[in-house]
Amino acid sequence: MNAREIARGGLLAAAAVALLYVGGAAPYIGPAACIVAGVTSAVPLLRHAQLKTAVLLYAAASLLGILVTPRKSVAAAYVLFCGLYPIVKFVIESRMPRQMQTGIKLAYFNVVLVVAAALAVFVFMPQLAVTGLGKVVALWAAANVIFLMYDVALSRLIALLRRSLPPD
Repeated sequence: MNAREIARGGLLAAAAVALLYVGGAAPYIGPAACIVAGVTSAVPLLRHAQLKTAVLLYAAASLLGILVTPRKSVAAAYVLFCGLYPIVKFVIESRMPRQMQTGIKLAYFNVVLVVAAALAVFVFMPQLAVTGLGKVVALWAAANVIFLMYDVALSRLIALLRRSLPPD
């Protein structure tokens, strides 16, 4: 890692933490701020595939986000999914056969969804427990459809960033 990568990673981590803070302070933009903050962890992977920089950026932004974000649910969403998924997406798309990529991404998402649901229901907010198998299945299916739309949108955003960012 050279000084330029470290500085870029620090600036991106600061941007992610600022977005998480704003998302935690303004309740209506929390999900959007969390998703945009997650895109920052994809930036080091755009041109030179600097996986180490992306992971360190994610770790720093996660730790600082947990410490400073007013609404911890925004930071938790970043830690569990939004910040980590662009890195996982890069690893899956660069190392797995094309036919298996969507299935692996869906499996990853469903594991994260189970962890998030278990944390929400058993640890943080027991009153959120959803009763009835039909409701659970409907929520699960909707979450998977939304995830697939997010994955396509993230792929298009990454392609746009690759074209529009200046070369190093």
